[in-house]
Amino acid sequence: MKTLAAIAQEFKVQESTVSQLLEGLQRNAGRQVQFNIAELGGMGQWQAGGMVMVGDMFNNELKAKVDKLCRVLVELPVETENETFVPIQPAVGSRRFASIKGSQNGISYAYYQTEDILEITDENGLKKYDTKGYLLTGVQQSQSNDARKLSFSHAGGRVEVEDLKEV
Repeated sequence: MKTLAAIAQEFKVQESTVSQLLEGLQRNAGRQVQFNIAELGGMGQWQAGGMVMVGDMFNNELKAKVDKLCRVLVELPVETENETFVPIQPAVGSRRFASIKGSQNGISYAYYQTEDILEITDENGLKKYDTKGYLLTGVQQSQSNDARKLSFSHAGGRVEVEDLKEV
């Protein structure tokens, strides 16, 4: 069983950083955590399924560190001096949740990283796209006149919805 101090040492962060992330994850049943921690780039958030945002948004090394740290906290038993935290379990009935989701200007989207599926709903209904090979980390929406366009960022750059295979 790892201690908070051991995890902090492994990730080269302060023990208070690990503790703060753990507390946030416990409040949200291990599904997500929002934080404002200087050594993690300031304001940021992590969601199970792969969505990571940090204040230093182009620092992919930091994003990977936050992702791995949060995964360790969600998956492993952790002990402190006074108590033992068991692995965080998702709430009953919450087997499917989006890594990224949102809506704007009549378009809704949800990315299910564990399923490699992107769902987009607009005035024409629901469409599903295969995202295999892309670990989506963010979304951009642009519009001009009557045209609305979604694109998604991933470790290799950007992918347009039109480049994904509809399923």
